[in-house]
Amino acid sequence: MELSRYRIMMRGKDKVQKADVRLHIVRYAQRYGNKPAAREYGCIKNTIKLWRRRFESEGMKGLDERRDVFRNIPHKTSKVDESYIVGCRRKVPCYGPQRLRLFFGIKTSEGAIKRILREHQLSRTKRKKYHKRNDLREIKARYRALSKHLEDTKHLYDIPRYWSQMTRLGLPRYQYTIRDIKSGFMALGYGSECSEVYAELFTEAYIGHLKRYGVKPGELVFQSDNGSEFGGTTRGIKNGGYVHMIEERYGSRHTYIPPGMKNANADVESAHGLIESEFYDIEDFSSGTEFFDKAQLYQDFFNMLRPNFSKGGKTPWEIISEDRPDISPDVLLFPVIDIDALFRIKFSIPQRGQIKPAFAAMLRPSNPIPILGVQFPHK
Repeated sequence: MELSRYRIMMRGKDKVQKADVRLHIVRYAQRYGNKPAAREYGCIKNTIKLWRRRFESEGMKGLDERRDVFRNIPHKTSKVDESYIVGCRRKVPCYGPQRLRLFFGIKTSEGAIKRILREHQLSRTKRKKYHKRNDLREIKARYRALSKHLEDTKHLYDIPRYWSQMTRLGLPRYQYTIRDIKSGFMALGYGSECSEVYAELFTEAYIGHLKRYGVKPGELVFQSDNGSEFGGTTRGIKNGGYVHMIEERYGSRHTYIPPGMKNANADVESAHGLIESEFYDIEDFSSGTEFFDKAQLYQDFFNMLRPNFSKGGKTPWEIISEDRPDISPDVLLFPVIDIDALFRIKFSIPQRGQIKPAFAAMLRPSNPIPILGVQFPHK
């Protein structure tokens, strides 16, 4: 829309210059009338009447700019409510206006909460346009629930709040994560090392869990990065391991993301960011048992109660129940896996009699015992 002559003249002027422009307009109106002045300067007649009346009653002082604003806004958020919103935000810095209203029972509108967070410099940066362009939500929404999964590991020793507790209590150093693309369902496992054996044990436990609830392994697809824990450094070599277990033992399918395209694993990467801000940066632990109890509680909260606003404000269970009503809700109660304990159970061999060096037993590989693709001889 073309700007009026009045708006063009007033743009970029200081107070004195604006008063001079208004004086010329008022003089023109006194000589030729209000309507001709409005037509001449491209503004409404009421504006001419306002400045003419103020000039004739107050002189040049009446041409100074005045803003008719309310000194007191009755419906404005009270200081008590404002401090409560700020306190909730500082308690959970990762929660935006929607989640603050949902989990803290705040009655204030989302717009008012955004304003309060902005005034206290607690607002987050907006998503860039290229982030929105690369968003594949519509494509992911067409997937079938519990069919396509992303898998990744998260290093926990670089989280400041968690590191001190990890070193003091001997807590896990690595988190193994599987996330369903369609629903956002997340499964967690923890271990003291980042290895292909641990990734294999965790993924096998996850496949077995889904299988118990009627999900066929043949319809499962797993995608991972090219890390060594997922066999990415030995891909193409025909040997046992993580990919062999998925494809040969269970008939599922595995794919690697293209090198250098970390955004191909965006769903599981975003889950890592969420759990760091909503769990590791907040919780305190007194023992390893309490750590696993709280991790289980957070995983259940994430899967059953936490709405995902990028998926229409629905929880993972709501999406799964709509997409696959034949699946029991117990499928979301995946037990957080202690992979160290699972490793000790899977690979423990009872010893009898005299303890011999390991290499002496390996010299006589008769009647080997196959365990997860690894050959262990009888003692």
